[in-house]
Amino acid sequence: MNEKKWLSLMSCVCLLALLGVVQADPLADWEKAITAGNPLHWYKFNETSGTDCLDSGSGKLNGKYDGPTPGQVGFFGSASAATFTRSGGTNTAVFAGTANLAGQWTVEYVVMSTKAAAANDSMALHDSDTTSIRLAGWTAVGEVGFTLYGVADYQFTPSAGYTLQNLIAPQNEWIHLTFRNNGSGTQVFVNGELMGTSTSSVDLPRLRIGGRGAGPADWLQGVLDEAVVYNRALSDQDILAHAKIVGIAATKARNPLPADGATAVAMPLFQWKAGLGALLHNVYISTTPNLTEANLVAARQPFAMVYYVQGLTPGATYYWRVDEIDATGVIQAGNVWSFVAQDLKAYRPTPADGANDAAPAPVLTWLPGQTAIKHHLYLGDSSDAVTQGVAAADKGELTNPTFAPGALESLATYYWRVDETVASGTVRTGSVWKFTTCLSVDDFESYADDEGSRIYETWIDGWTNGTGSTVGYQSAPFAEQKIVHSGKQSMPLDYNNVNSPFYSEAEREFAPTEDWTANGADTLVLYVQGRAGNALIPVYVALEDASKHVGVVAYPDAAIMGTAKWTQWKIPLSDFAGVNLAKVKKMYLGVGDRKVPAAGGAGRIFIDDIQVIRP
Repeated sequence: MNEKKWLSLMSCVCLLALLGVVQADPLADWEKAITAGNPLHWYKFNETSGTDCLDSGSGKLNGKYDGPTPGQVGFFGSASAATFTRSGGTNTAVFAGTANLAGQWTVEYVVMSTKAAAANDSMALHDSDTTSIRLAGWTAVGEVGFTLYGVADYQFTPSAGYTLQNLIAPQNEWIHLTFRNNGSGTQVFVNGELMGTSTSSVDLPRLRIGGRGAGPADWLQGVLDEAVVYNRALSDQDILAHAKIVGIAATKARNPLPADGATAVAMPLFQWKAGLGALLHNVYISTTPNLTEANLVAARQPFAMVYYVQGLTPGATYYWRVDEIDATGVIQAGNVWSFVAQDLKAYRPTPADGANDAAPAPVLTWLPGQTAIKHHLYLGDSSDAVTQGVAAADKGELTNPTFAPGALESLATYYWRVDETVASGTVRTGSVWKFTTCLSVDDFESYADDEGSRIYETWIDGWTNGTGSTVGYQSAPFAEQKIVHSGKQSMPLDYNNVNSPFYSEAEREFAPTEDWTANGADTLVLYVQGRAGNALIPVYVALEDASKHVGVVAYPDAAIMGTAKWTQWKIPLSDFAGVNLAKVKKMYLGVGDRKVPAAGGAGRIFIDDIQVIRP
């Protein structure tokens, strides 16, 4: 949208403020307006469990998620949207057997693209086998459009004052997007403004949301907070009214500087982007998150900037908030942001001080203290040696705040310190930190796509062991390279327990056997991520020793299979009863019940960073 038109829309929002109708709860206003409009279908994408994509409209056309993750952070809140990606598998909400909607229709979305527009790289919103409504069309610039498969990818003619560039969905920015078939053609509205028209039209697809089954071409890459379908043409006024509610949600202060979560802030200058319609600003700052009137440092500030004259305490965590005040005096409370003031000496070490899961070949990093120009690092397995700075622990002077010591002993504790020289020439002695390395079982970083180094050649799956598992993808890259806990790769593990033997298992053999009891090691750790749409079947780990004794431990909650975020799973080694953990021969990762198999469903999980740690 060009600046002139955007300012025009925002003027409408400000006018609403002057009329005193700005509400403090945009979500409540949105739901009230949509309910009054009696939509045929209304998808909120706010489900936090299960695989159902629920319809809150009169049509009650529920579907199933097959890839997208609902209940994520969205425009209207922390669990109000579904994320759509292009990472393996499928990426749709499916409404099996549903026909297109003929006649006049309107569909509106609150959506954010997380992908830069590109030529001939389409992204579908609603889709079927015959038609598609697209956030990005198969065109030279990738603007919004619609398609009749096998016939045409239709482009909108921009309205007066706009170009095709104004019809490109901006990356990482929420928009209210509406398509309307009014019987004489199709129109597109962006943030309530009519931006394009076409004399062509299609029936509204309802078979899928998010793309076609083949993918990843046509798959949506973004976040959907709302999708609302009407079996009639909404008026321009209704569309604008809905867009204004979305626009009013932007009345909060945003884009803080220091950025939320910043860790090296030295200047006590606070800036932000004013909320829409804001004329004055109340600014609160404190070292505690519960901000009260006692923490008001600037009242009715006319500029979106405050210099905190008290200054910042080095190393302290600060919390701040900006409440916006409109022309009628209505106050819109802001979000609480936080940051860490830069310390005087080296701080925020990685691995964290006291960590017991550091990689055996770690990269040590830290944040430099104020005005530091050089860093002198000491590292060793003796706290006294590092504290005293003896020659054996002296690793020399560094220009950058990072150091790679090479391979260290597994399951061993190390101590380190960074002394810093500041601009004045003064040396500031650092604190002594410590970390303990893990025994890395598999971090999945070593696998490649060449024959002999593929992931499924180490982790044997159902193609060999006869279970329902498949390790890796059917074509290169065989390892997962986007959904990772750390590093650059993880292991995708497909399971299919529909048919005999009704369990799925991947196995790895260690030659020679591994000792998982060294130096007091007592816990196995791995990271698991599921997907929406997965069958909720227990996941388990089994260990086998050199004498073929096997111990099995299942995760206590099968809901982990439908959780699209990394979950750390810690298993006391003592739980593998009867297994000689000093001679581990095989490890199994499975889904189902290998002792009492029962028919179940299918899905895909991801595994990363398998390691053994000590206290």
